[in-house]
Amino acid sequence: MFKVFFGKRIYLVVIVLLIGILINGCGGQQSKVEGKKEQLKLPPELDTPIIKELAQKAKAEGGVINSYGMPDTWANYGEIYKEFERLFGIKHQDIDMGSTVVLSRMTEENASKNDVADLKPSLAEELAKRGLTSEYKPAGWDKIPEGQKGVGRDGSVWQAAYKGTIGWIVNTKLVKKIPRTWRELDSDEYKGLLAYLDPRATGTGINTVEAASLAMSGNPYNYKAGIEFLARLHKRGVVASVDPKVTVSKFQRGEVGILINFDYNLLKWRDELGVPSEIVIPSDGTVTSGGSVIMARNAPHPNTAKLFMEFLFSKYGQQLYAGGYVTPIRPDVELPPELAKKFPPKEAYSKAIFIDYQKESSVSDQIPQAWATAVGQ
Repeated sequence: MFKVFFGKRIYLVVIVLLIGILINGCGGQQSKVEGKKEQLKLPPELDTPIIKELAQKAKAEGGVINSYGMPDTWANYGEIYKEFERLFGIKHQDIDMGSTVVLSRMTEENASKNDVADLKPSLAEELAKRGLTSEYKPAGWDKIPEGQKGVGRDGSVWQAAYKGTIGWIVNTKLVKKIPRTWRELDSDEYKGLLAYLDPRATGTGINTVEAASLAMSGNPYNYKAGIEFLARLHKRGVVASVDPKVTVSKFQRGEVGILINFDYNLLKWRDELGVPSEIVIPSDGTVTSGGSVIMARNAPHPNTAKLFMEFLFSKYGQQLYAGGYVTPIRPDVELPPELAKKFPPKEAYSKAIFIDYQKESSVSDQIPQAWATAVGQ
């Protein structure tokens, strides 16, 4: 009996030991698998010594980037910052504000609270004149077209990161004959169908006046020509709505059939609103304006900001704008076919010219009152 009991005891001990070995073995393998971090592969253009060095320094700064005027819903920043976090582990914090607020706030703060910001090029240029933008130039800086970048006080630089062109979206169910030029809009056929943004309240409204001025006179800064044209549309009854902020509700409800705005908004609305529509870039002239992204002179996370600027102005980063229907500023960036097909053909932009921001600044203060007087508002 003792032998039998002892044998059973030995047998049980062996089984327990074997189970322990198996559990420890599996646990060890699991630990190794869980403990092994997959090495993230950077896109070839970002797989450089300077990017890797900045990425290490950025982590040491806390792994966060603070921005002004770069919400997820604007210019595809939601996707852009999501990819930035995926590649480098940097989290994004934004305070949404308009360009004029960015200018005043960064001035008050001596450019020391935010790392980067998105604002109108004319105001980005003003920040550089005040010496409030960084002197840092990302590797893609030389590829940015002339007139879309500059150097201010103490080497402060500004640059546009993307661009948009004024055009219109047409509800093809309401509008049978699609107007292809500004002059065609001046017709009883389009009575009560047109909406655009108020130049007293929005930069897009100012650009709308400039685009019409170019078509009417050949000079976008001859704002009286554009205002006179818009006044004729009002008098004829073509204009149904002048809005103080971006809204698509009236277009979506069928209350207006032609809506003027930047192409990146128009293209998004075409694909997302569920309204049968077509995008028009007027063939008798329109204007293109950039959107600037600058780095703050006294950024709290300077290496993180530099890393983001390298990322954003690389070909890879520029292509991410196109995912939100926004055209990259670098002309050498080729879009993947699946993105390129979302945009109008290049020839549609043959009569579009870039805004000269200094000339725009010289007239933009005069446009709101001149427009209000002409259209009786």
